[in-house]
Amino acid sequence: MKNDLTCGVVRDLLPSYVEGLTSEETNRAMENHLATCPDCTARRDAMATPAEPAETAEQSREVDYLKTVKRKNGRRVMAAILCTVLLLAAGLAAKIFIIGTPAQEQELFVADATEENGILHLSISTPASATAYWGWTVDTADGVADIHARSVLVSPLFPNGDGTVEIPLDSIREVRLCGRTVWQADTFIQERVARLYEARTPYVGDMPALNQIAELANIRPNFGDYLNSLHTSSQPYRWTLEFTQDGWQGVVGRDPDTFDKWVARYGIQILALVENLDEVGWTYTDLHGEKRSGVLTLEEANTLLPELTDAYNQTHAGCDWKPLSSVKDYYNGSPADLQRLVEITRISS
Repeated sequence: MKNDLTCGVVRDLLPSYVEGLTSEETNRAMENHLATCPDCTARRDAMATPAEPAETAEQSREVDYLKTVKRKNGRRVMAAILCTVLLLAAGLAAKIFIIGTPAQEQELFVADATEENGILHLSISTPASATAYWGWTVDTADGVADIHARSVLVSPLFPNGDGTVEIPLDSIREVRLCGRTVWQADTFIQERVARLYEARTPYVGDMPALNQIAELANIRPNFGDYLNSLHTSSQPYRWTLEFTQDGWQGVVGRDPDTFDKWVARYGIQILALVENLDEVGWTYTDLHGEKRSGVLTLEEANTLLPELTDAYNQTHAGCDWKPLSSVKDYYNGSPADLQRLVEITRISS
């Protein structure tokens, strides 16, 4: 190639030259021309230097805009999270302080019950000082009235756990508190007796059930610490309470006349609550240090029933209770039957 290239030819070759696509011969010719031509040299330099982006300012504005949007979105997200937390907290507060949960029968007890002019008045309370109840309702079906309420935490809105319920007794044969029978056949059912009724067992060999019955019957508070002894290898089946000389001696004391009398009465309750139990026995050391023992058979318990019932009726005006024919009939009887048995055999009677 000739080395005397014209400016027009050089300008046509410049893009390839700058990209390094021309041959060595062409490069030498281009360099010779550029060495003597300032105009072509300026064009080459312009092609070799990267051009400033034309949209730099526009892109900067876009970036600033996106940053602004991001900050605003961040604030919106934080606000949304805060609102969600506040709503959840408000919902939880409403749940535990206002809405609550259905009350359970073990939470409540009847503090007082009176019947006047065919209306049963019940004062209901709770041992839990931090719990309040509201929304007392009475659902009636098939002669059974069931009392319900809602349990919440104490607050200025609901400051205590007491409640009063009035139930017309026309066509009502039973009243329940959250499912637990509290009144039946003109008889108020104590919570302890209702639990005794539920604790009945068909087998004298069921030691956990026997311990529960003894606890609910207040054997230890009344008569003192004891050990259990069972005879189940042959009839008559016997449960013996072996009262210890050491430890708690009970409120009854260890005078033999008093002790034997009251253990026998509580033995009637035990015979009624264990279906295949034939005898209740006991051993103890009296206040004189003499070892003593006693046994109450089912036949003896059945003989005592009419006597105890008559004695109770005579000391309670207007009471005309009739005993069941056998202590064992109370096992399959009603809670009201068991309540009456407890009433005529308990120490305060």
